[in-house]
This record gives sequence, structure tokens and C-alpha cells, in this order.
Amino acid sequence: MLTAVAGIVGAVVIGAWVVVAWGSQRRQPWLLTPFALLIALLVAVGQPGWAFLPVVLLAGGSFAELVIGSRESPAVRTKDPDAPLSTERWAAAVAAPFRVALAEPWDVVARPSLRRAYRRMLERQWRVTDRDSLMTAVNTLLEDLRTGPTLDLVVDLAGGVARSRLPREQGGQVTGEHVRLTEEQVARLRAVTGVTEADETVLIGAYQWWKSVHVIRLVCGGASLDWLSPVETQTLLRRVASDLQRRYASWQQLSTAFHAGYLLWPEKGVEGDHGGTDRVWAALGLLTEDSRSPWNLLPWDMPLERALPEGGAAANQESRGESAA
Repeated sequence: MLTAVAGIVGAVVIGAWVVVAWGSQRRQPWLLTPFALLIALLVAVGQPGWAFLPVVLLAGGSFAELVIGSRESPAVRTKDPDAPLSTERWAAAVAAPFRVALAEPWDVVARPSLRRAYRRMLERQWRVTDRDSLMTAVNTLLEDLRTGPTLDLVVDLAGGVARSRLPREQGGQVTGEHVRLTEEQVARLRAVTGVTEADETVLIGAYQWWKSVHVIRLVCGGASLDWLSPVETQTLLRRVASDLQRRYASWQQLSTAFHAGYLLWPEKGVEGDHGGTDRVWAALGLLTEDSRSPWNLLPWDMPLERALPEGGAAANQESRGESAA
């Protein structure tokens, strides 16, 4: 009888733990795996009484994740503060807000512990489910950035409205993309653009290049899921880094464009909103103001390593296929 009760209770607790761990943005819940295995082992060998101890520990850990894990604040964390400067590290810093939002180290390109989070994000936001769809998404984004129209964001600070438009030399037509701003968002935009309290309007030019961040995230996801080789990963990151250095003159300009583009990004509610707090928006503030932020430590104009030719990644893919054959 006790064995049956222990088996039922253990199965329920293990099931609840799996649901909590799968839904969590963190890797910590999976560290409780030994308790789940111990429960199954003790029930299987006929020691149901001892099984209740790991049951209690597993249940407590799952509850703690629900209460504490979902509330972990964004934080600027670095795996290797003393790592030498490199193009890959510089590129990782560009996409740092999405790692800082999860309180994960910003300076790691391939992060196997985030495979599940990357797989879910890639499928939900980009319909990416494998290597081919990943490369399609990356190439589409790069093509749109290089051939698409330049866009400005006109922010009415007094009225609390931001609107996207073409530059005046291209007609200045409003594109229809707009967003209402909260008082906190208006204050943040004043801070990152450096305008005074007397200014009622601010123009953020060429903000659409913030979408390069998405390319870097896709590449980091592909590297974490082993869909991209190290050479392909380096090639794509170097190419994006070179594009960004040509388009912007400082981390401050990137920060301004990132703030502007993120406000208009339709997926920000999916990615950043956890319990009413937009974690990516909070991370942007940290990266702008925190002295430990890579945006305040890394030189914007550092020399970048040369990217491989446009066919480099494809050639590498072919060579991998020939080697496998």
C-alpha cells in the first residue's frame, strides 16, 4: 500500500517539476534531476518510505522556482571578465539585452544551457525549426537591412507618441508604425538621446539597423543548437559587426536605436513581459547605465577581424557534407 502511495505521489511531484522546469527561463530547475531519479529508484527497489524525502525536496525546489525563479531580476553578468577583445565578443555585446534580461552571461555565443529557450524562441518568433529555416531567416533579415528603406523615429515627448517615418529627403511620409509611450519610456528616451526637459520632440535616425541584434540572436541560437559550425558562426557575427560599425558611431547610438526599435517591435510582449515587467526594457536600462556593462567597457571602434567572403559559410557547409559522405 505504501509503495503504491509513494509511487503515485512521486509521479505527481515529478510531473509538476517537469512542467515547472520546462516553463522556466532558467537552467536551475533541471539541477533537481537527481531527486527525481532517486524517487523512481527508491520506489522501484521497494523503499517507499525513504522516497518521501526526495519527494519533499523536489516539491520544495519546484515551488521555490515558481516563487523566486520567475522574479529574478535582470542582471549584467559576465562569464569571463578578463577575456581578450574579439569580434565575436563585440558582437555578443550587441545582443546583450536579451541575455541580461534572463540574468545570463552576455559574453558567451554558444550557450547549450539555453537550448530549450532558444528552440522555443526561434519557433515562436521566427518559425525556425531547423538549420535550413534558420539560414533563411538570417539571410532575409540581412537582405532587408541592406536593401530596405532607411527609417527615422519621431518621438513626441510632450504627447508621449513615437512614429516611424521615411527621412525628409525621401518624402518624410509616416509609415503607420507608432506606439504610445509611458512616462518611464519618455524619461528613458530623454536620457539616452541626451535632450533637455525643454525639448518636446526628438528624432532617432536609421533606427532600423537595431534589427541586426536579431541576426546575432539567431546566430547564437544556431550555434547553441549545433545548427551552425564555429566557422559559420564567426563569419556571420563578423559580417554583422562590420555592418553595425559602418552604420553607427558609438554604443550610445546603438542604444538609442535599440530603444527606438524595441518600442515598435511587435514581439516585445512575448519576449520581454514577465508578470507585468518588461525584462528586456529593464536590461536596456542596465546596459546603458551600469559601469560593468559591455556597452560602457568595450571600445566601439575596435578593429574587427575580417569576415569570410559571402560564399564562405556555404562553402564550409559543402565541405562538411563532403567530409560526412
